Amino acid sequence: MNTVPIFVEQQGSAQVLDLDRYPKVYLQTGDCFLAVKPTLVTTVLGSCVAVTLCDPVRGIGAICHAFLPSSQGYEERGRDPQVCRFVDTALENMFASFMRLRIDPSQLVVKLFGGASGIMTAGRGNLYDIGGRNVRAVREGLMARGVRIAKAETGGVKGRKLLYLTHTGDVWVKRLNNSCHEV
Repeated sequence: MNTVPIFVEQQGSAQVLDLDRYPKVYLQTGDCFLAVKPTLVTTVLGSCVAVTLCDPVRGIGAICHAFLPSSQGYEERGRDPQVCRFVDTALENMFASFMRLRIDPSQLVVKLFGGASGIMTAGRGNLYDIGGRNVRAVREGLMARGVRIAKAETGGVKGRKLLYLTHTGDVWVKRLNNSCHEV
């Protein structure tokens, strides 16, 4: 895979980060990924949301790609949903995984991305506001756990491509039809 080097500016000095040296994972819609070894995770978002959690001291990171805000109603009908397709169950799954690793949620750096407008109707805006509902579900789920969001880039009408480096928590966002920048 031939990737473009990422230019990172930290404390006034620019450096080139060679992302080719990391194993790569493409995160599909409805999936979660937890890495105990440095990994570069890529995903593309529209109205879906991605939440990244990272313990930079231990170099452990996780990311989800959820496309619906709540699993309520799906479980009651006897369906066995893909755990990370819903914001509520994705957060529950990721935090439970960190707890099993004995990582306190207060140690985590949390970032939130996505939630762009979905289906638009003439003069009436977003018909279902799935993106907005997903973002609200993440914010409520994190607030209930007493966890704050370090950085967020949400909303708008354009999709986003994310590159997430699991061991550092660094995330680069490319707005579709736009340029790449670090968040």
